[in-house]
Amino acid sequence: MKQKLRIGSVPYLNAKPMVDWFHTGECTVEAEIIYDVPSHLAAMLRRGELDVANVSLFEGLQNPSLIIVPHVSISADGAVKSVRLFSRVPLNEIKSVALDTSSLTSSALMRILLQEHLKVKAECIHHKPDIEEMLQICDAGLIIGDLKLFQLPANTIVYDLGQAWKELTDMPFMYAAWLAREESYSPELAAVLQAARNWGMQRLPELALLWSQRMNLPLDLCSDYLCNVMDYTLTAKHLKAAELYQRKCCEHGLLQSLIPIRMGAAPQI
Repeated sequence: MKQKLRIGSVPYLNAKPMVDWFHTGECTVEAEIIYDVPSHLAAMLRRGELDVANVSLFEGLQNPSLIIVPHVSISADGAVKSVRLFSRVPLNEIKSVALDTSSLTSSALMRILLQEHLKVKAECIHHKPDIEEMLQICDAGLIIGDLKLFQLPANTIVYDLGQAWKELTDMPFMYAAWLAREESYSPELAAVLQAARNWGMQRLPELALLWSQRMNLPLDLCSDYLCNVMDYTLTAKHLKAAELYQRKCCEHGLLQSLIPIRMGAAPQI
């Protein structure tokens, strides 16, 4: 493993239990943490500017050179509360959707759900994550990572993509995972990232309090989100759900081919 790890992370609340350990005196490795949105992190991985990043699952399904770190993910089984479509028209009347440019996985998931769950044909465009602007030009807008959207225009309909996927498939959904470049991956790297996740999972109430203050969010919302909504494991069921998502992406023309999902070797216990 490299002397200094270059680690990419999304800046959202859901990633804090996976990365906050690196900013403490308890961290046992030297690491630089770079925060950015999923689409930018994926590009940085491709350019070799990062060794590993907690980034969109979609990138791992389209880039055969990336390896998924075992046992850790950002997932939810049902409503996820931070990946939502906001619509100014009834859901079955949606004709146009603005997709958050920050997103890879959820944008593809949205296209699948429009056809398979909502049964509508809608034109999709990419737009910066500004719900007011999105709803000025489209019937609906997809926003990821934002828990602050409390005051919405009157009659706005909120559609949770995690809940919709659950209704469609009866499976959890993996939004992101640790993806490592092939030359950077090792069981030792996996052990470090699992240790960071374990540290965070043991401190979810404390992290909810800390980040509710830093992000100016209600404590009860942060606590529920981290303690009850988020799932930081990666099991056989998560992998099966990811494979189903991958097949659906191919069926809808969102992925060019069905490549094997590469899971890294687990660390020795």
